[in-house]
Amino acid sequence: MTSPTFDFTSFLDASKKAFAPAVKFNELTIQGFERVARQQFAFAGEVLEFSLQQLQVATSAKDFNDLTAKQIELATQFAEKATQRSQDLVKLSTEHQAQLSKWFDSAVAESTKTAKKAA
Repeated sequence: MTSPTFDFTSFLDASKKAFAPAVKFNELTIQGFERVARQQFAFAGEVLEFSLQQLQVATSAKDFNDLTAKQIELATQFAEKATQRSQDLVKLSTEHQAQLSKWFDSAVAESTKTAKKAA
């Protein structure tokens, strides 16, 4: 009696197909994390720049009124940048949520199709 050899390629194909949704989810998660990290890194640079500008203004101001006016100007510019960064983060999270919803819908559709084939 001969026993048939085990077909590893079909086993590997089935494993790849089974883990494909998880791999795609991980890719989407890493992309989202990277985009948010880049935004936060850029914002940290803007905070550092704002701090340095405040120090420069403090050392170069002629009098208290000049110091106050320059600090208000810098703070207004920084607040505008911070508001823009916040809006960008909301936009990024909305886009990421849409990508995850699309992934979830396709994963559910694929698993439903597979379950119907098996039944």
